[in-house]
Amino acid sequence: MRTVFRPFWSYDLPGTEAWLADMAGKGWRLEEWSLLLRRFNFRQAEPVRLTFQLAYHSSRHSSMSPYLAAEGWSRLQQGKWSLYENDRSPSQISAYPSRKDVLRRNRIISYLFTGILVYLLLIALIPLLVLGLSFNSDAPFRIQPSPMWAVTWIAAAGALALLVLAIYSIVKLRAASKVFQLDHQDMKKPPGPQKPVGTKMARMKLGWMYAPDRLEQWLEDKEKHGWNLYKVGFGGTLFHFSKGRPRRMTYHADYQVVAGEGYFELHQEAGWTRLYSSPFSLQKWTIWSREELNSAEQLEIYSDPVHRLKQARKIAISYTLLFLPMILLYSLNVSAFIDGMLRDGITSSQAWNTSIMFLSILLFGSFAGRTWLYYRRLKQQ
Repeated sequence: MRTVFRPFWSYDLPGTEAWLADMAGKGWRLEEWSLLLRRFNFRQAEPVRLTFQLAYHSSRHSSMSPYLAAEGWSRLQQGKWSLYENDRSPSQISAYPSRKDVLRRNRIISYLFTGILVYLLLIALIPLLVLGLSFNSDAPFRIQPSPMWAVTWIAAAGALALLVLAIYSIVKLRAASKVFQLDHQDMKKPPGPQKPVGTKMARMKLGWMYAPDRLEQWLEDKEKHGWNLYKVGFGGTLFHFSKGRPRRMTYHADYQVVAGEGYFELHQEAGWTRLYSSPFSLQKWTIWSREELNSAEQLEIYSDPVHRLKQARKIAISYTLLFLPMILLYSLNVSAFIDGMLRDGITSSQAWNTSIMFLSILLFGSFAGRTWLYYRRLKQQ
């Protein structure tokens, strides 16, 4: 009997499958594995060449397809995970277990860790900036002894460990997903635009995701004046136009926390063209366009107004949850700085620190507030 501990085996499924095949080739057959303890138990047996495939299911009570069984697959199940093995050579296998649920699971975990990563970086930004300004100011810099420094260092170590884990998880999950059999259109980039001839123009729109209806109206007005959008670049904020014929276009900026496997195919089959998909896991925006050839038709990507209102509400809640912890934290810091200035007097470093944090509160507050104004505009329509 042999036990191997692999804490991050689910982050690199192709590597885990290759490792299991190598162990089987050396005469170690998998007997069982523990999801909780992250341990694999092997028994000694005759060396054999096996093909392994790990799959994740949405339910614990999933059954194996008869088609897979006919292809020679057998499986060992633990919770929602299944380990399939096949003693046929890869050239003789014509069907493999689906990777769809694995891809969905990887995206959800990537979103979670990306949110943690962004939150930790934003939380660390202001203290680092304040510390840098304090070193460069003329005011004396003094470290105040405190019995709570041990708690501070423990919290800092925990945050650093969480930061490393988040970066490692995102990199490994994305690298593993690239090796999967990607037969879904939503995992591909939009087709590259053809370079237009003639007069061109580029305009930047920062923060449009907090009021996507204003972006849609702006793009449609540009099209009516003959400025045809042909590319969106620079993180979705730089819009490239070429001078052409006036067109009646409908644009829609759509936000999806987790896009379903058929999300892109569904809209493309309905005649929508995807101009941009954000590469960021935390803000998954897609910009769609469609030309109105019939002047009487009214095109909407969501025909049900209630559905679009729910989308707007989801956007407002998502950004509020993202920015509210930072607003509260900076508000507490501003209160502490103001209390210190009233008690000990105003210094240049304290004035800088208070101003920066106050501006940060206004900035993040305006982001969240604009999303709720967007929701209110749709609700009043």
